[in-house]
Amino acid sequence: MDLRERRIPNLVTYPLLALALVARPGGLGLVPIEHVLTALVAFALFAGFSARGWMGMGDAKLAAVIGLASGPGLGLLALWLAFLLGGLYGIALLVTGRATRRDAVPFGPFLAVAGVLAALAPETLLERSPFWRLFSG
Repeated sequence: MDLRERRIPNLVTYPLLALALVARPGGLGLVPIEHVLTALVAFALFAGFSARGWMGMGDAKLAAVIGLASGPGLGLLALWLAFLLGGLYGIALLVTGRATRRDAVPFGPFLAVAGVLAALAPETLLERSPFWRLFSG
């Protein structure tokens, strides 16, 4: 929907937030407090981006879903992956002349892909991440 309409509706993000409170990669049950804190930090960061006009609030809510479901290490990695994918896509658009630096690129699809990868292949993402050592204790 973000690709077509440039928005991520609450009808999508709110149920995902509710689901993320009890289901996450690796288990069911209420999320640990560090997952809640990760969601709050992710939301605040992306809300700041939204306030500057760089992203929308739907992106902030989707980032919170990823943080809530994934926790600090995996959540940070998923958000970093979303920026990497979005950046590569943006560079490809610039190089091919299909966009200029001023054109907006929907970020929701990159957040969604990164969130799904974090949910379906957390060990693979973590093992290949240069950042995982920061969070592995």
